[in-house]
Amino acid sequence: MKLHNIEQQSEEWFKVRSGKMSASHAQAISASGKGLESYILEMMAEHYSSAEKEHYSNEHTERGNELENTARGLYELKTETVAEEVGFVEMDEYTGCSPDGLVGTDGLIEIKCPSDKVYFKYLLDGKVDSKYMWQMQMQMLVTGRGWVDYVVFCPNFNPGIKITRIERDEAKIEKLKIGLEVGRKIIQDIKKKAESWKN
Repeated sequence: MKLHNIEQQSEEWFKVRSGKMSASHAQAISASGKGLESYILEMMAEHYSSAEKEHYSNEHTERGNELENTARGLYELKTETVAEEVGFVEMDEYTGCSPDGLVGTDGLIEIKCPSDKVYFKYLLDGKVDSKYMWQMQMQMLVTGRGWVDYVVFCPNFNPGIKITRIERDEAKIEKLKIGLEVGRKIIQDIKKKAESWKN
């Protein structure tokens, strides 16, 4: 495991994670099917393309970036811990993740700052979206850690923050390992073919 202490969303961050399967696509990785193939094809096309990269952003991601530091500070106050920021955690040349913080020696945090409607629904039912659950399990696989505090923050409500401890799920981890192995083989095959194109 290699830690890259760089700013997330920076040009250096995009460069380090280029061509690597990341936890944001863990649900597709876990299924080991057409979704994984499609994800890797898109990822590797971007990796080899010389075009200037267009980094996706919308009002939700911008909102999340603005509120994340406030959420991290509140989390630290409530839990009396420090959430150490990290840019990218590299498991190997094919795999990595970008957790929102390292907590102690065995924990992580993942921060979400949703809209009022999404946060209100979460307060009512407490259900963690499946794609985020898979994302956190892959973060634990990559970092070797045992739990993630899922931090959901919306300043327009009381309570404005909800913290849920997500434990490592070995059954999900095994599915991810299988998917990552399938993904590695696809990436290796693409790299071999790409080498043959060079003059």
